[in-house]
This record gives sequence, C-alpha cells and structure tokens, in this order.
Amino acid sequence: MSIFGKLGDDIIDEVFSDELQKEVVDALNKNVDIPFLSEKTEEKAFNALYDTVEDVIKKAIKKAL
Repeated sequence: MSIFGKLGDDIIDEVFSDELQKEVVDALNKNVDIPFLSEKTEEKAFNALYDTVEDVIKKAIKKAL
C-alpha cells in the first residue's frame, strides 16, 4: 500500500471524475472528425479510449505513490 493509502485513491478518483471525462470526450468529438462515423459513434469510441487511458494512468500513479 502506498504512503497515501485511501487519501491517494480519493484524490485520483476526484481528478478523474465523470465531469472530466465528459469535458475531454466533448473536446475530442468537437475537434476530431472521423469520416463515415456519426457523432454518437465517435463519442462511444472516444469514451472507450478515455476509459483505457484513465485506467493506465491511474495504475501508474498508484504504483508511483
């Protein structure tokens, strides 16, 4: 267990909030146009991408703490 324990987990969860995910996905969807995909399909893809990146970053942070 890290020296920050539960507090570190709480901080990480606060930073990677649902609101942040929405902001990031909305920005990606606004700035990236994938031809032949609807906005809704692009949003699903960006959410999956965000979830993957978030999991990797969270694990890296927890390991570093």
